[in-house]
This record gives sequence, structure tokens and C-alpha cells, in this order.
Amino acid sequence: MLKDAISKTRKALKEAQQKYPVESAAAIEQVYADIKNLNTFINKEVDIIESDPNLNDRAKSNERRKVLEQAGRKLELLKERRMKSALIEDLETKLADESGADDESTLKFLREREVRDRLYGMPTAQILSHFGKSLFNGSNRLLLDAILNAPAGFEMLPKETLLRLREVRTQIMKPEIASELETTRRLNTSMEQIFWLIKKELDVKRRQELPPSLTTKK
Repeated sequence: MLKDAISKTRKALKEAQQKYPVESAAAIEQVYADIKNLNTFINKEVDIIESDPNLNDRAKSNERRKVLEQAGRKLELLKERRMKSALIEDLETKLADESGADDESTLKFLREREVRDRLYGMPTAQILSHFGKSLFNGSNRLLLDAILNAPAGFEMLPKETLLRLREVRTQIMKPEIASELETTRRLNTSMEQIFWLIKKELDVKRRQELPPSLTTKK
């Protein structure tokens, strides 16, 4: 029933096995197994419907639609169970935790304040034009810290930009967590695409079982 979607999921699994560590690719393998089981469930229920002599064609179509709707609900539960959203949130929290940040010595504080004094009054566009590259690749650590450690109410860049820069800094300080987070985000995107493909095919097949009066364009 889900032949096309299963084929694409198998392809995604092979790609994951080439790109990700074994334990990460195993998550896609679990999804692939889930989808095959879901397909088995659909086929089994449809076979029962097709072999029922008490159902006419319209009744069989209605029953097949119900099975596909039930499969859609099962798919949502599988998605909720397999997606890595909770893990991503946990890794983001660990990455954002700056409890292990460099010691705030007096000298460091004075150097950062001097940098902020020099940047004071400079528009966001000008700061990013002059220093954007070194900020976002983390090569100018003093400037990065000076901007991120600005007192509340005296922020030098928009909130969204500061969030990105804070992640750059924590990536420097916690490369292992940053790497795991990046891999998990990519993995989650792959699984999101797989579940979208399955849902799309289920929706198409479900609409095919609707009465012609509901599907014919006026």
C-alpha cells in the first residue's frame, strides 16, 4: 500500500548510514521498521475487507478509508515517539549553559568594556559589516565576549543576532555537544521528511476512497 513511501524511506536509510554514526543512523532504521509495520497493518486490514462477501464496492471503499485514517493516527504517534525534539532541547540547554565560562577577571572585564566603548553608537549594520565574519566564526573571542557580556539594557546587537553569537561562543567552549546537536538536528530533519512523505501518500490514498461526489470539482 505504501510502496513508494517505503522505497524513499529505504533510500533515506542508506544515506543516513553513510552520513551518520551507527547509533544515529539506527534512529532512521527504527523509523523504517515502523513504516514497514504500518504498511503490514494496512495491507492486512485491506485484505480482510476485500475478502468480506457482505460488503459491496462502496462499503469496501468506506472501510478502506477508515483503515487509512487509523493508519494516519498511528503515524502521528510514531512521529511523536521517534522525533528527537526533546533531545535537541536538552542539547540546546547544555550548549547555552555558560556555567563553565571563562573566569571573569578584572582585567578581562576592563578589556571588554574598552571594546564596548569603542563600539558605542555604532549601528548594527556597521558592526556586522566590519566584524561580522570574525564574530560568526569565533576568531575574535574578545570582541565576541565584549558584545555578549554587555550589561542588560545596553545590548549592541538585535536579540536574534545575539542568540546566534551566543551559540557560536558555546560551540567553541563545548565542541562535542555542538557536534552532537548539529547531527541530531540533521537527523531530525531527515525523519521529518520521511514522516511527511508517508503522510502525503496516506492522504492521497484516503482521498481516492472518498465518494466521487466529494472529490469531483464543480
